Amino acid sequence: MKLYEARIGVMLHYDASASDAGAVAWLTQDPRCRVSYHGLVLDDGGVVEIAPWHMRAWHAGVCRSSSPYLLRYRDANSAFYGLAAAARDGDVITEAQYGALLRLVVERFQAEGWSLRESWRLVGHDTEAWPRGRKHDPTGSTPEQPVLSVPRMREWLETAR
Repeated sequence: MKLYEARIGVMLHYDASASDAGAVAWLTQDPRCRVSYHGLVLDDGGVVEIAPWHMRAWHAGVCRSSSPYLLRYRDANSAFYGLAAAARDGDVITEAQYGALLRLVVERFQAEGWSLRESWRLVGHDTEAWPRGRKHDPTGSTPEQPVLSVPRMREWLETAR
């Protein structure tokens, strides 16, 4: 899990699990699992570290930049920290999950020396996955009632202290 390029941001996901316990078991114990995140956020806001922050996680797959001017990368798994809410399409994550995700995002921005006003560094898997439309996370298939709202997270990030 060597890091291949400099980090440029944080990519948000949901993991498509039916339960917190199932998500943790799949990501940490099942040898068939080929996905990892840096952090998995459970319903109660608890965080399970799946991959160490300094290592590459396997969360993004094939991606192309949604903003080549701001988000220049070749390998999204290396360029973005991967954070996932334990949820599936049709769910709406809990306020505890939103709070924990915001805390983790703020910590990553501060660790990298990025301004919290650079909210463009926070992306969803759905906006970066190639071809477009291949992935729905973190928004989900019903944008009017998102599983996890990147615009809401960006707004909170810009006002965080």
